[in-house]
Amino acid sequence: ETGQHGLVSATQNIGPNPWGCYGISISGADGQAIGTGYQNTLDMVAGCSETPTAASAALSYEFEGYSDWFLPSTDELVEMYNTINFCDFPGSDGSWSNWPYWSSTEWSSGGGAILNCYNGDVVGDQKFANDRVLPIRSF
Repeated sequence: ETGQHGLVSATQNIGPNPWGCYGISISGADGQAIGTGYQNTLDMVAGCSETPTAASAALSYEFEGYSDWFLPSTDELVEMYNTINFCDFPGSDGSWSNWPYWSSTEWSSGGGAILNCYNGDVVGDQKFANDRVLPIRSF
């Protein structure tokens, strides 16, 4: 509300990309709270050498001179869903899809947490699934 701190979302989704490293538990990528997405994203890249992944795509995203984007945690994703309804954003290829969106929060060694655009629920999806990625940045 004060404009001193907040989250900024990209205006389109990128991907789809897998979460990555199916069957491997990623140490540290378990933060759910607002403010944990950046560290989760760094932990994902450090613990998973596969590319491209949702985390590597978010970290390499550049827009309007900013290159400090990351994959949101579950709570960050839910907050944006409730505030800006990003599920209506077009894809980077211009298409529209109500697909699930990855968070940076690991669900299990076989899954990452997603936000289901049909109802706003956070559930797990297989890490090899190609779901949407919405980079965010904080200020």
